[in-house]
Amino acid sequence: MGIYIHLFLFSFSFVIQLIVFLLSTYYLVITIAGWLPFPEENTGKNGDFRYHRFALVIPAHNEEKVIGSIVKSLNRQQYPKELFDIFVICDNCTDNTEHEAKKAGAMVLVRTNHTEKGKGFALEWAFARLFSLNRQYDAVCVFDADNVVSRNYLNEMNKMLNAGHEVIQGYIDSKNPFDSWISLSYSIAFWLSNRIFQQTRHNLGLSCGLCGTGFCIRTSVLKEIGWGVTCLTEDLEFTMKLIMNNKKVAFCNKAVVYDEKPLTFFQSWKQRKRWMQGHTDCAKRYLLKLLKKPLPKEAWLLWTAVYTSSSQSILSASGWRY
Repeated sequence: MGIYIHLFLFSFSFVIQLIVFLLSTYYLVITIAGWLPFPEENTGKNGDFRYHRFALVIPAHNEEKVIGSIVKSLNRQQYPKELFDIFVICDNCTDNTEHEAKKAGAMVLVRTNHTEKGKGFALEWAFARLFSLNRQYDAVCVFDADNVVSRNYLNEMNKMLNAGHEVIQGYIDSKNPFDSWISLSYSIAFWLSNRIFQQTRHNLGLSCGLCGTGFCIRTSVLKEIGWGVTCLTEDLEFTMKLIMNNKKVAFCNKAVVYDEKPLTFFQSWKQRKRWMQGHTDCAKRYLLKLLKKPLPKEAWLLWTAVYTSSSQSILSASGWRY
C-alpha cells in the first residue's frame, strides 16, 4: 500500500512541477519580448493617413466632485476639436453630476434605470443612442470619471486606427501613486502589468486585455458584435467576447490615462471583492466556451484568452489584476 501512496505523491508532484515550469517559461518569454525592440507599425505615413472622428464616453454615477477634471482634460486634447465629442452618461445620479459635466463642456446623456444598474448597462444604453445620431463616429473611447488623460491620447489612438487595429487599450498609469502604501501597491501592479503583460502581448501579436478605462473601439466592431456585457468586470467580459469573435486587443503605450487608485485597505478590499466576483462570473460564462472553440490559425490568441480568464480570477484574490 505504501508504494502506491509514494507513487501517487511522486506523480502529483511531477504534474505540479511541470505546470509551474510551463507557466514560468511562458512568463519568461513574454517578459523578454516586452523589452526587445520591434519595428514600428505603419500608421498611415505612406499617404493613407486620415483623421478619425471619436466619441469620448464617460459613465458616471454621482461623480460631481471629479467629472469636471476629466472633461477639461479631454477638451485639452491636441487633436482637431471638430473631430471629437465628449459624452457623460449620468447614470442614476442623485447629485450635481449633470450640472458639473455641462459646465465643463460635455454633452450629457441622462439615464434612469433602477433595475439594470452598472457600467455595462450604462454603456449599452449610451452606445445605442450614439449610433442613432446624425453625426457618425469612427471610434468610441471609454473613460472613468476620476481619470485624467494625456494630451496626445487621441493622436496616438488615431495612429493605431490607421495601422489597422480595431480595439486598443491605452497605458493605465496612476494619479496618486504616493498617497498611501495601498495606492503605491496598485501603481506598481499596473506598471508591471503594462510592461510584462500588455506590451509583451502586443509585441508578440497576441491579444492584450481591456482595463475598464482608456480603451478605444471602432464603432464597426460594436455594431458587428454588439456590446452586451453586464457583469461586474465588463472589461474582462468584453475581452472574452472579442476573442470569441476572433478579434484582438492592441496596446498603445503612448496614450496614457491616469487613474485614481484606492487609498485605504477597506477601499481596496471592496474593489478586489467586486473584481473577484466579476472574474468568477466571466470564467463561468466563457471558460468552457473558449476551451470548446475550434483553434483559429492564431492558436496563441485563444490560449491567451483562456489563460487570462482563468488566471485573473486567481490573481485577483491575491491582490493582482491585469
